[in-house]
Amino acid sequence: MVDGPLENIFSNLPLTFQDFVLIVILIVVAVAVRFIFSWLITSISKRGVISSGTRILVTRIVDIVIVAMILIGVAGIVTASLVPYIVVFVIAILSLLLFYNEVKEFSAYINIQLMKLRRNPWVEVYLPGIDKPITCRVLDISPFNTTLEDVFGNKIYVPNTVLSNSVYRARQPHVVLRLGLSVIHGIASTGDFDCNKVVSKVNEVARDVLFRVETENVLLRMIDPQKVEIVVSLVPAKLPIRASDVTKLTTKLSEVLKDYRPEIEVVRIS
Repeated sequence: MVDGPLENIFSNLPLTFQDFVLIVILIVVAVAVRFIFSWLITSISKRGVISSGTRILVTRIVDIVIVAMILIGVAGIVTASLVPYIVVFVIAILSLLLFYNEVKEFSAYINIQLMKLRRNPWVEVYLPGIDKPITCRVLDISPFNTTLEDVFGNKIYVPNTVLSNSVYRARQPHVVLRLGLSVIHGIASTGDFDCNKVVSKVNEVARDVLFRVETENVLLRMIDPQKVEIVVSLVPAKLPIRASDVTKLTTKLSEVLKDYRPEIEVVRIS
């Protein structure tokens, strides 16, 4: 029994002093359980038993459950008639928080379907927050993420929410080579220097290793009277592009163009 002024204070409140003490004990116990569980799950994660993603998910679920228990406990102490409504409210909030990401990704999945982003054709994708675009193709679109494959055969898993906010356009993968050729040595060895003949030789070598030269995109630049640069763009006949294929291509070009003392640089593969 509480006597004196303290009794008068609690007599004016909707809660009795015992109810207030029970609520405080409930909150203290819940916080203590949360602290102990957090320490335990963090220790397990540091030992590598579970991943950090699993730790975050489990901790979030425990936080929601503890908050739900506090709300239900307080409702039961204040007035038992509110407990059913509190339970329904907590379950609704719990479901929303647990499955919010899934609902968001599935909505993005529907949006991607409406965009008619087809599988297998090669595209150049500008993902949000990434400066350089990715040349890739769509392998699979699932309700929660999309699987992309780049020109090297690497698989990239992109959340549907990210892909639905990306910009993409059709694009054929290319290998861009820079050929530095000595005009003086070429003339001394072959009697003349003809850019078209050089490009024709490059095209022959490229066909042997399953590449095709885009002749309309060949660039010629005169460095000085003794040296020129030819930039060629090659389209692979098969994908993904392997390092061994590019090495084979550059090695053969070095042999075929040896009269021109070639300097061969792979500028870009995309």
